[in-house]
Amino acid sequence: MPGITVVWDDAAVAAWAKDSPQARAALDRLAALAVVRMKSLVPVSPVYPVYAQPVPPGRSTGPVYKGKGLARPRGPGRPRRRLPGDLPLGPPSGHLRNSVRARREPDGTVIVGPLGVDYAGYVNDGTHPHIIRSHGRWPLRNRATGQVFGPVVHHPGTLGVHYIERTAQSLGGVRIEV
Repeated sequence: MPGITVVWDDAAVAAWAKDSPQARAALDRLAALAVVRMKSLVPVSPVYPVYAQPVPPGRSTGPVYKGKGLARPRGPGRPRRRLPGDLPLGPPSGHLRNSVRARREPDGTVIVGPLGVDYAGYVNDGTHPHIIRSHGRWPLRNRATGQVFGPVVHHPGTLGVHYIERTAQSLGGVRIEV
């Protein structure tokens, strides 16, 4: 992706936005446009059928868990205990998209982007090829699809989506009159 250059005087913009309600409204409008555009560019993972179904009541066998015994029933009508590693694994689908917000700082500036998500940079920039190792005697596996990979995986890396840069490029011609 080509670089994006934004030129302005931060102190002047901060002072302008702090004193002028029209300038604050313009910055808020621009931030809202950026949030909508960024949410449309953030990818969403597919939802596998295993994740879409709730934990079945009573026993650990059935069409969802295929007899793996993920949680033990504690009697009729009692909730089942969920342990780390039980389904669903990881953040839910759409978590990155839902984290895109605009936040106003005390000095008047507005921050737009995925807030509070630690993997947002990997999705935006991509990853290099790397090795993933199991932390124990068990193999690496994908419980949603049933794939078993073995104790070591040579991950090829991922391509970046560059949704932050594409959002900035799409808003390059936006004009807001104050």
